[in-house]
Amino acid sequence: MQIRRVAMLVLGGAVAASSWGCASMSDQNTMFHESQKRYTNLMRFTDFNRARNFVAADARDAFHDRTVALRDIHFTDYAIQQIDNTKTSATVLVEYTGYRSSSPVVISFSEEQHWELAENAWTVRPTLQEHAP
Repeated sequence: MQIRRVAMLVLGGAVAASSWGCASMSDQNTMFHESQKRYTNLMRFTDFNRARNFVAADARDAFHDRTVALRDIHFTDYAIQQIDNTKTSATVLVEYTGYRSSSPVVISFSEEQHWELAENAWTVRPTLQEHAP
């Protein structure tokens, strides 16, 4: 009888621990989607200074240099083309549409967002490229 109680307690603890793990993975997935959406919206509204907060520390200088060159860009829309997501990393392909203040011609940019989960926060290493008109 005593062995049965111990077995039930151990089994109950294992079930509880596994459900906590699922909740944690779900929370990480939710955190990723929220971070990715906020970052992409900041990029879409050309709020590069705030978007920089999502960029990995070692990639911020390159990000700043690239976005300074985009100061006359006005993005009007974006579309997510693809998301490949694992537990601790993700790659997202985004297409932005917009125009330059200096030219009313429609332009498009593609951004490859490489996301990583580290220390309970998602950070991105983006690559942004303009498409020829």
